Amino acid sequence: MKKILLITLSTGFVLVSRSQVVFNEVYARPNPGHNEFFELYNTSTSSLPISMDCYTIVTYFEDSKDQGFYVMDLPNLSVAPKGFFVGASALPFSYQGVNNSIAADFSWNSATFTSNNGYLKKWVRQPDNTYAEASLPANFNDFFSPRTGTGATYTIFLYKDGVLINALIFGTGGYDQVIPAIIAMPPLFIDMSGSCTDFTIDFSNYNNVPVEKVGQDAGADNGFYREGDGQCGAWTKSDNSGQHNPRVTNGYVDAYSGVISVSAVVHRGTGITISEIVYDVISAPAESFPVTIDVYKDNPTLTRLEANDVYVASNTEKIVTDGPFTTPFVPYNADILLVVKSSAGCIDKVMFAPNVSILPVKLIYFQGNRNSDKVKLQWNIAQNESSDHFEVEKSYDGKNFTTTGLVLSTTRSGSENYSFSEGANDKEKIFYRLKLIDKNQKVEYSRVIVFQPTTLTEKNLTVVTNPVKDRLTISFQSVADQSVDVKVYDLLGNLRLTQPTRLYSGSNIFNVPLPSSLSSGMYIVELANKTERNSAKFVKQ
Repeated sequence: MKKILLITLSTGFVLVSRSQVVFNEVYARPNPGHNEFFELYNTSTSSLPISMDCYTIVTYFEDSKDQGFYVMDLPNLSVAPKGFFVGASALPFSYQGVNNSIAADFSWNSATFTSNNGYLKKWVRQPDNTYAEASLPANFNDFFSPRTGTGATYTIFLYKDGVLINALIFGTGGYDQVIPAIIAMPPLFIDMSGSCTDFTIDFSNYNNVPVEKVGQDAGADNGFYREGDGQCGAWTKSDNSGQHNPRVTNGYVDAYSGVISVSAVVHRGTGITISEIVYDVISAPAESFPVTIDVYKDNPTLTRLEANDVYVASNTEKIVTDGPFTTPFVPYNADILLVVKSSAGCIDKVMFAPNVSILPVKLIYFQGNRNSDKVKLQWNIAQNESSDHFEVEKSYDGKNFTTTGLVLSTTRSGSENYSFSEGANDKEKIFYRLKLIDKNQKVEYSRVIVFQPTTLTEKNLTVVTNPVKDRLTISFQSVADQSVDVKVYDLLGNLRLTQPTRLYSGSNIFNVPLPSSLSSGMYIVELANKTERNSAKFVKQ
């Protein structure tokens, strides 16, 4: 064993890099004959590939005898913008449902790995609080080594130039913080290959490191993945072979994900003048700042971020009052995407800003909650600057509606949220709809939502108006205020959609937009929290 004595100065804080490359998938627990792999995703605004040299992955291991870290210095290979970078324990490699895949960029057991400035080492903690390098077996397939005990089955760190990018905690209930066993480890010196800078990791400062986590263990022949490429906090455990996708998209981040609220409006020019997009962070948790918004031309118009989209500009808000920003673009009729990134460099949401001559009021969703004797309705509007006011209409027979409330429009441009509350008898069946009036006094109506009498309301979820077209309308009786994941599966068990949703105690009616890629057929919708799952079938027309 090669022994190293480590001396380091504690800085008292941990930097988190705003790198463009983040973890996207980890195949952590292969069955015999299968190979571990991981996937990184490049969110870069550059049109050119970037090198993975100077990136480092560190994983924690702990067994009945030893504890320490595996350190992988990634090879000097490149990854394309909006592209994937995959490492595996063999090449070709096999995983659940696939044999002899060539989708990896490198194998960490190959000679070319070390010849490209890469290495994999094992460091074991010694009684004198130093580390000794231990040998690795041939065809090493346990880089993501599972530990027993509470708090984390896997802890994985990703660094760029010695600065932390991702901290991942998977399994055994998960922790909101790095587990105490790691914080108590002595500092670890990382001797980088080539021209990359050496660095030392001081784990004593890692109690406040932002982490992404999944509480559930992967189970045999599975792992963990982001449900949208590069999407912040969207990790889940994989359950079947259709969820292992090296070098293939896990899904596209949309405007409904994330925790950062952004307004956006396009001011369309003419054939001889430029157009502009005005955008601003309206609200976000403090830990999300600084928030960066990347502006792309959607090319072709697919309303999602892809490799062919053309980067225009970026702006960063360190605090919520820094905006708004105005970015000009040509051609004047281009559609725009806003890619909203949190402080960790992952993608919070991707907003599509259509370039239209007339900006009609557009209802994004209309949903509500009834708890005992109170009804609360919520709705979200795009192109809010075109709206004048809203009338909430109520009916007891679903046919004859009368106005029960008036809500005036705000002066904000782009997206805006509204709500309305009133008392209601929970023993009655009540219908609501929303009347939208724009500045030209043009009138449109929302879909009708209905609250059943409490005595008729079941806990299991119900799909309202089945079959469905472009969105699900779901009715669900919740026993408490809670956050749940709404998931849509096809009949083969493949996860096709995930949307986090906030429910409130009582009867809830809410909408879930369906992606245009979802073909006609039968699907299963599931509402799941930490303790229970409810599901129902629906038909997509």
